Amino acid sequence: MELEVRTIELELAEPFVIARRSWDRATNIFVLLEHGGHWGAGEVSPDEHWGEDAASVSEALADIDLGAFEPFDLEAPSEILGAGSARSALDIAWHDLAARTAGIPLRYLTGVGERPAPETSMTIAITDPDQMAEKARGMVGMPIIKTKVGFEGDVEAIAAIRKEFPGRLRIDANEGWTVDEAIDRLQQLAPYDIELCEQPIPMGDLDGLRKVSGSSEIPIYADEDAGTSADVARLASAVDGVNLKLRKAGGIRETMRAIHTARAVGLRVMIGCDLVSGVAAAAEVALAPLADEIDVDGPTLLASDPFPTVTFRSGTVRPIEGPGSGLAEPPW
Repeated sequence: MELEVRTIELELAEPFVIARRSWDRATNIFVLLEHGGHWGAGEVSPDEHWGEDAASVSEALADIDLGAFEPFDLEAPSEILGAGSARSALDIAWHDLAARTAGIPLRYLTGVGERPAPETSMTIAITDPDQMAEKARGMVGMPIIKTKVGFEGDVEAIAAIRKEFPGRLRIDANEGWTVDEAIDRLQQLAPYDIELCEQPIPMGDLDGLRKVSGSSEIPIYADEDAGTSADVARLASAVDGVNLKLRKAGGIRETMRAIHTARAVGLRVMIGCDLVSGVAAAAEVALAPLADEIDVDGPTLLASDPFPTVTFRSGTVRPIEGPGSGLAEPPW
């Protein structure tokens, strides 16, 4: 099995701002695996918040030897690398390679077949509240908006958005509040019919999450705190649900374990995304039917998707046809 790694910068349609940082572009790692005349592609968008960047992920991937492995050894990435970005890119490519070798779509390899996915939310990043409301007005007709909060004036921004958008509304604080701020803001936001709130406080404070969840009418989902299946087990009494991402878990295999763990401990499941192209989005969509909610709009936030594998229409996301991710040609 041969491995090639490249760094590719993806231009965003506009700056993407959350409570703790902003992006003008995504610097993503792409992986190409080849074996027996077949290939598979993987992608990850490393996040410095987890102590990773493109250089460190590339270095981790450059140090591995895949000579003794074969495409259907899907547990191998978990044995080679720890959870995180490097393993996620490798794991996605490995699953793509296995599906192409078998001549089946990736969703058949994950076991979801033709099951439909939930409708995806579409994201509004942090800008001026009037601009956020204007964006919401342009999304009328979409079933779900997820808007970023965790900044001064966020309650006013949500009030303005709700005047423009009658559909389902989710919020994501990205660790932007203290415990006391979260309790206060969520009380103020409750009248606006908010479906759920992600990660209201900084990660690592499970007692704080329990306190916020216990006081909030709005269901609380962990995001930054929810990486692997072990993380999910620890969150059982602290939140109502978890937002699982391939990057945090380390790929498809561990994300599936995390989904099943969430089900076992009574948590709802969201499949989330990063600023990624269709290479990673194909893997997200191949797991989406296993979730209660999904937020897999990453490719729609790019200026253009160089590797389209999914289509978006009025909140419905569908994979394109073909083996593996559906890409007809390798990314290079």
